[in-house]
Amino acid sequence: MRQRIGFRADARLIASLMLPLAFATPAVWAQLRTPSPTVQVISVHKVHPAASSAEIMYLVMLGEMQVKAGEAGVGYALILEAARKSDDPELFRRAVNIALESRSGSAAVDAAQAWASALPTSAEPHRVLIQMLIGMDRIEDTAGSLEKMLALTPASERNELLDLVGQVYARAKDPALAATVVSAKLRPWVADTATASSAHAAVARVQFAANMPAQSRASLSEALTHPPTTPAAGVLAADWLDQAPPANEAALRQYIDRYPELYLVRMAYARYLLRASRWQDSEVQLLRLTSSPQANLPEAWLILGALQLQLDRPGEAEISFKTFLSHSEHSTGTNAAPDTHARGKTQAYLSLAHIAERAQRMDEARAWLDRVDTTDDAVRIQALRASLLAREGKLQEARALIQATPERLPGDALAKLKAEAQLLKEAAQTADAYAVLNQASARAPDDLDLVYERAMLAEKLGHTAEMEKLLRGIIQAQPDNHNALNALGYALADRNDRLPEAKALIDKALSLAPNDPFITDSLGWVLFRMGNAPKAVEVLRKAFETRQDVEIAVHLGEVLWSLGDKDAAMDFFRLARTMQPDNELLKSTLLRLQVKL
Repeated sequence: MRQRIGFRADARLIASLMLPLAFATPAVWAQLRTPSPTVQVISVHKVHPAASSAEIMYLVMLGEMQVKAGEAGVGYALILEAARKSDDPELFRRAVNIALESRSGSAAVDAAQAWASALPTSAEPHRVLIQMLIGMDRIEDTAGSLEKMLALTPASERNELLDLVGQVYARAKDPALAATVVSAKLRPWVADTATASSAHAAVARVQFAANMPAQSRASLSEALTHPPTTPAAGVLAADWLDQAPPANEAALRQYIDRYPELYLVRMAYARYLLRASRWQDSEVQLLRLTSSPQANLPEAWLILGALQLQLDRPGEAEISFKTFLSHSEHSTGTNAAPDTHARGKTQAYLSLAHIAERAQRMDEARAWLDRVDTTDDAVRIQALRASLLAREGKLQEARALIQATPERLPGDALAKLKAEAQLLKEAAQTADAYAVLNQASARAPDDLDLVYERAMLAEKLGHTAEMEKLLRGIIQAQPDNHNALNALGYALADRNDRLPEAKALIDKALSLAPNDPFITDSLGWVLFRMGNAPKAVEVLRKAFETRQDVEIAVHLGEVLWSLGDKDAAMDFFRLARTMQPDNELLKSTLLRLQVKL
């Protein structure tokens, strides 16, 4: 009787059939996506003299039958035997996959090692081995395969593979050991001008994961001195601009200017500038990308549209979103993954619906919403539909629509309450909005964004003590929460209360977000309250240059009015009225100053 072969589960192994794809370069991607051989689909690569094609076919058929019958160990042994007799890479890959599906790391490694021995000129088994060994915390055992994989990979694919080496080893559970292995085995490639940029970038990435800041920055700097072979070094530099210590931004700008064809690097830099609230700088980079047809990055239009919407320029945002959709529908060479591309289209449809709603083009807004074909963001979609109803005076019907939205995801119940509160707030039903937010906060007491929203509504309702209590609670939990620091500082300044404390709060907020125009506005306002109107004008002008906002314009107008420059003040008051005629701050300021426009 034949001995039954079993598998021992290895809990540490990342047992997924997609794991080998982490090292797939474009030339091998199609091969790795080829379905594993089954009884119906089999290719015999090379049959040893002692084995016939019929024998191989029989072993594969019997092995697959055993797998389907739940005897994975027997099926694995038969498929591996067929692979050894034929030297067929597809059969070796199938044996590896059977072992992975059965959570047997050691069997999968055995199959991959047999594959490497049978096909000594193939890099693919070494890619598979490295991925599995890293998943099993056997970092040192990957050294030989890493060396062979890089040597066996064609020169045209090696740089992309080096980028992936950095990414894969950076995820190792022992990053310090991973850094040692990678640094040692990449020495020949950092010395080769054809691969130096990618190799240094890969080493930098793994060193960073190993908490080696000085070494990782040195490796990255070295990577940027070599001609780029992939965008990896530049993208890494952009990603590290908001790390501590940050990468050298001036060096990155020079790198981008020197290699303008590295569009992904410019995109990464634009994203950093957005994260840093440097919106104008980010827009400059995005406009460079969107003006270059060779970039072929439709998502640059999407991000530009979102930025323009944030800057309250809906007309320009509408053009950018529509351009993104036009490019997306006609371009097949984008760098975005299919799911990312689909999410981008959904974002564009929702944003265009929002823009049409603001412009009172309700039928157009509904038409954009009807083009959304996903249920992943059902609450947001229904919230937009509800907002359209509310604008038509059907507030109760709008609330009912949100409340009836099915809760498919764990956070949907909370999202529905937030959406309903936003609806009520926009309808000037502040007390009801506050009550709904209290319900939401009861569900998620640790959600500090909810606490912040409650504080803002409490202030509108005149509950200043409650507002201050809520904001101080946020600051106690998150001392670096610049929004809470700014909100409390501005509230005190606006009430002309405890001005030294107000300024200290705002100064701290500005140190945390130095480019935020709203915090800059708060600083200008507290300086005005403290009697330094000339300095206040200087600060408020800077804020307004960064963000053309109605309330910043009103503040600047009032300070100029106090200095006797009434013509300039009237210009800002009129500009504010053009931007938002019904703004409450504008109306109350004009009434208090007895100004008639």
